Amino acid sequence: MLRSKVFPGTTRFTGHKGSVYALSMAVAEGQFLSASGDGTVVRWAINSPDTGIMLARIGRAIFAMHHAPGHTLYLGDEDGGLHVVDVHSLAEIQLERAHRKGIFSMEALPGGRLAVAGGDGALSVWNMLPDGRVTLQRNIPLSDNKVRGLALSPDGQFLAVACGDGSIHILDSTDLNEQFTLEGHDIGANSVAWHPIKPLLVSGGKDGHLRFWRTGAGFSALHAFPAHKDTIYSIAFSPDGTTLASAARDKTAKLWDAESFTPLRRLDRNAGGHGYSVNSVLWMNDALLLTGSDDRAIVAWEIAALPQVRKSSPDLPGMGQR
Repeated sequence: MLRSKVFPGTTRFTGHKGSVYALSMAVAEGQFLSASGDGTVVRWAINSPDTGIMLARIGRAIFAMHHAPGHTLYLGDEDGGLHVVDVHSLAEIQLERAHRKGIFSMEALPGGRLAVAGGDGALSVWNMLPDGRVTLQRNIPLSDNKVRGLALSPDGQFLAVACGDGSIHILDSTDLNEQFTLEGHDIGANSVAWHPIKPLLVSGGKDGHLRFWRTGAGFSALHAFPAHKDTIYSIAFSPDGTTLASAARDKTAKLWDAESFTPLRRLDRNAGGHGYSVNSVLWMNDALLLTGSDDRAIVAWEIAALPQVRKSSPDLPGMGQR
């Protein structure tokens, strides 16, 4: 008789027929959204993993998602299409060909605008109208390679942009003028995250490294270390700023102490995680992390219930000498 192995502190959400590329908080407390390569967006309740509700189906793989306050969902597809979906009616109300190649990230900006990162190397900025529809404000060429990751600083002043040529561009969020250019990762930068309290920006790249930048000192380089064995796709700080989560193509997610950058936990298949590339991370709160993967599943990790790892593990490098 076959028996399923029980992994303490984990809950698995399944039902997608394609890779899970994006995760987002839903409006209702205790709910989240997942977007997939199967072209669908599903709403889940964290305490009810067997009852996902489909909110959208667009017929293209969805790489990026933004859920605006209210009832509007913005989706970026593999071909550069920007879809606007009314969540109440479950109807697509607008489709714009925003980029010539896939859309990899979206970020809301002050003034009711939406920044969209394109695989054609450009950043497009859209006005979000009261009815949810969008109008193009401007298109900004940034790189000869893909624009992959976006993150708005906690004070709303700066937008960090990770590019496939390895550079990280710091733009002011009002006029989108470039303030700093950081030469971060040799073979491509994919993701960026701001510390919610401290003057710190983190970037993750195709080189598997995490790089730390001191934002209060002209974005000077603080430290870097090899965090994963392959491309880092997603990074995020816990809301209280104590823990950093990273997800990578090496089939793992990892947790890091945000003060010392030492490893805390390795979230892999042996711990109840994924057997394929981990594409996205989302903190529901300080104690609950979600990961989405090429294995078509989302795993919810109850951090306090997970077994501790040995700090000396060779697969979990620490900061080294600072």
